[in-house]
Amino acid sequence: MAAAGFTNSRIFFTAEDGGASRGPWQVRVITVAPSARVTLKAVHGKDIQGPETVRQLAEASGALVAVNGSEFDISCPNNTGSGGFEGVPQGLYLQNDTLLSTPDNGRTALLLEGLKGRAAIDEVSSGTRITAPDGATRVIDGINRATGQVLGCGGVGNDYRRSGEDRVRTLQPWRNTNCVDPDEIVVFRPEWGAATHTPVRRDGTWTGPATGWQAQWYADDAEFATRSVDVVMDGNRVVKELRSRAGGSQVPPGGRVLQGIGAGADWLRAHSEVGKAFEPGSTVRGRDGRSVTTPTLSAVTGGTPALVRGGEVWMNPAANGMSQASCVPAAPGPGEKCRADNTLLQRHARTLAGVTAAGELLLVTIDGRDPALSVGATLPEAPEVMKRLGAEDAVGMGSGGDTTLVAEDTLHNRPVDDWGGPLREAPMSNAVVIVEKP
Repeated sequence: MAAAGFTNSRIFFTAEDGGASRGPWQVRVITVAPSARVTLKAVHGKDIQGPETVRQLAEASGALVAVNGSEFDISCPNNTGSGGFEGVPQGLYLQNDTLLSTPDNGRTALLLEGLKGRAAIDEVSSGTRITAPDGATRVIDGINRATGQVLGCGGVGNDYRRSGEDRVRTLQPWRNTNCVDPDEIVVFRPEWGAATHTPVRRDGTWTGPATGWQAQWYADDAEFATRSVDVVMDGNRVVKELRSRAGGSQVPPGGRVLQGIGAGADWLRAHSEVGKAFEPGSTVRGRDGRSVTTPTLSAVTGGTPALVRGGEVWMNPAANGMSQASCVPAAPGPGEKCRADNTLLQRHARTLAGVTAAGELLLVTIDGRDPALSVGATLPEAPEVMKRLGAEDAVGMGSGGDTTLVAEDTLHNRPVDDWGGPLREAPMSNAVVIVEKP
């Protein structure tokens, strides 16, 4: 290395290759009995797109205990999959039976206070459909996210995954990958926390199926903006205004803004009428196809696979965008390979959630990135930890530098962003909290 000009290089063991290890490990476990006088929920900060630390989220919700929840958009130089809004959840996020994030396409989720009990783990599919004043209906592509940018993929509609200069249509999840959709409608709720953004063309080498004026649209940023539309609705879903150039629309208290691009914008122009109302309808279903909702339901997908099912190791990385080993539903497109996501195999800090046969909720953190104190775990190792703790079902949550456990305003683990780096309580999208009942 020195001969090649890297004079400041050093040897530093990280265990990141995922090979066998003798530790050490620091594992912390919170157990919540079914009879405990507490409420289990998922919470976000002041707004959906603005990340806050687990400690801040715990303080704001009055939580006894809090751990990090779902993975989310991170705007940093090495994250080419960013949608540009730090803090937006990746995958499912519900609070009090309200969908606050993009539709989910079968990822594994932690369900709290739902029909399946105080805590459950299931593969969840969610969706929203709107009915226009004239009776026309359309699927909503996203909720509270950048229009045209599908973080983590696995959505609905006309989604494409980047692959060099080619575009591969897919509805399969791809963790930390930004799929694109040229023909969307996205709903912005008050929880978004700011005015709607102006849609931008992020894909400078688009070579997809766009033809005619659409081909010109994707070649010109200014033209892209003019083809978009915001439909501003009040708390009764009554249309108050149509703005031909989307962006900068304030979400009325209790209201919504429908933002459309491409065919989505065309549909909104054709079916919106000032003074008349849209009717929404959302579904959240488990793997058996049945609704899992209650008025108190919270849910998050962590971005990592199921770990334990029926008391045995059971992992589904492809369903959660971490492995395309099965190449389902079709063979890989140009430039794609079927392989495991490297974070599946590497050793990192982990946050895990499980449910025992007795209905206890387990919230578990495994510290990592410190060879002297705790080397972390690979995802194939994580289910063994949860089995030993008695989990009947388990799932991985956010990991790495996100892994954080706060109890009674005290940090109880060692979150770090880099191997050997300093402790840092990182801001994140949401948290799973335990709140004492009055």
